[in-house]
Amino acid sequence: MSKRKYTHIKGLEELVISMRGAGMSRQEIADELGLEKIQVKNCVYRYNHRKALLVRGYEPRPKGR
Repeated sequence: MSKRKYTHIKGLEELVISMRGAGMSRQEIADELGLEKIQVKNCVYRYNHRKALLVRGYEPRPKGR
């Protein structure tokens, strides 16, 4: 499968996290979904960072107007 130049990673986030929880490496996930390895790394990092903020009591505000 060829690599995508751009994708909405937010839509694939739950799939990436579940695959990572199943023990797949970043490169295996990237190859499976047609992403770059760095995209998978950043996706997992942002997910973990958001969860850590919620645990500390941070309440996210809506973006935009």
